[in-house]
Amino acid sequence: MEGRGSKIEDGGWRIVGPIGVSEWIHGMNEQSKVGLTGAKKALIDALRTRAKKARFTTELAATLERTSVSKEEMEQALADLQSEGIVMIRDNFCADPHLAGVDLRVVALVESIDGADPQLSAIRLIDDAWNKWLGEYLANHRCG
Repeated sequence: MEGRGSKIEDGGWRIVGPIGVSEWIHGMNEQSKVGLTGAKKALIDALRTRAKKARFTTELAATLERTSVSKEEMEQALADLQSEGIVMIRDNFCADPHLAGVDLRVVALVESIDGADPQLSAIRLIDDAWNKWLGEYLANHRCG
């Protein structure tokens, strides 16, 4: 692998030939900026392309995996978009022991619907998605 990359001042690597595993790992600082931008765009597109705009993070992960966005990239994109006020994420809870450890977060874009406040619109979309799922789950699931 020697001679294929050179260390640059910011701690990353400049790749000048085929990428070996160790060079790829050290070069992630540079590459992840491009990957994160793509992950953010794919995430926003996934939320916009469905009639119901609020989605569970597990649904988003499955959708984004088909576009080569990893779960780690999705999580970073979600965190960034939430801190930028572009998406709202609600972590839900259900006391059913079968759901212990299950990711029940629901995500929606923070956009105005029919002139309503953008944050209230996102809350409504999240509530609608959660209530629909919870109602179906409780109607079909039997503990005991």
